[in-house]
Amino acid sequence: MSIDGIVGFLFIALSVASLYLLVAVGLSIVFGSLKYVNMAHGVLYLGGAYIGLLIASSEQYGGLLGEMGQVGLGWGFVPALILTPIVIFGLGIVMERFVAKPFYERDLLDQLLVTFGILIAAQEFVAIIFGRTGTIYPRPEWLTGAISLPAIGTPPGMSAASTIRVLVVALTLFLILAIFAFFKYTDYGLAVRAGTEDSEMAQMLGIRVGRPFLLIFAVGSAYAGLAGVLGGSLFNVTSGIGMEIIIPSLVIVIMGGVGSLRGTVIGALLAGLFFATATELVPSMTRASIYLLAIVVLTLRPNGIYPSTEIGQ
Repeated sequence: MSIDGIVGFLFIALSVASLYLLVAVGLSIVFGSLKYVNMAHGVLYLGGAYIGLLIASSEQYGGLLGEMGQVGLGWGFVPALILTPIVIFGLGIVMERFVAKPFYERDLLDQLLVTFGILIAAQEFVAIIFGRTGTIYPRPEWLTGAISLPAIGTPPGMSAASTIRVLVVALTLFLILAIFAFFKYTDYGLAVRAGTEDSEMAQMLGIRVGRPFLLIFAVGSAYAGLAGVLGGSLFNVTSGIGMEIIIPSLVIVIMGGVGSLRGTVIGALLAGLFFATATELVPSMTRASIYLLAIVVLTLRPNGIYPSTEIGQ
């Protein structure tokens, strides 16, 4: 394989890993800090994809919108990329207050059943509104083809790396570094870590852990919403994508070590690599590759790749 082919393969793997990571990081920090299993996190990815689509384009949908002709603002991809996480951030606040908070003290099985039910209901609702036909984001011209830089054009070895995949990887890298910095250097991040270790003691010391927990839930939601926009630019957007993303993301969280951000990052990178390899060699095993990887990893390391008892590590 040529250098260009290797680089192109790596960016396929990294872009897939980026989507899983943006969703999985929200699952990881919410479970690590709140001990809350949120399968409804897939609703945020689903909502991000369709809200972004409505912002980015104006087109004919099926379902109940089928009789309305062209629907959407048609503002383009960049406004969708900026505005969608803001909308999903607000949706995350609502979800935390009215869906998650009443179940914080309930059994994990109760949390799993309720949030899984919400995900299924949300997908059916979207199918009724938008129809079940898949669609894809319209990409601006500068996101099509290989990456091209001013003055130098396409860098050596990058001719097979599409611009959209480079954008997905670069944006994800920035956001993951930002969440690590949040936990390490901000008062809110330290409050979340203190509340994770001993919320009762943290409150006795005057730390209001409820507000930081709400913030971190909303931030994780915004990451999932952004992943929905980025995923829509790479793959078809359908009413079933919430389920398609949440199960592998949960597997990645468990494989990496529940509550460990570093483990989640490593798990997502391995999943992306296996996904890209299966796509090239055995396309029929593409989706199963992540679960086969998890079987191997959890057999060798039952507690995950990087088990951690402290969120943010």
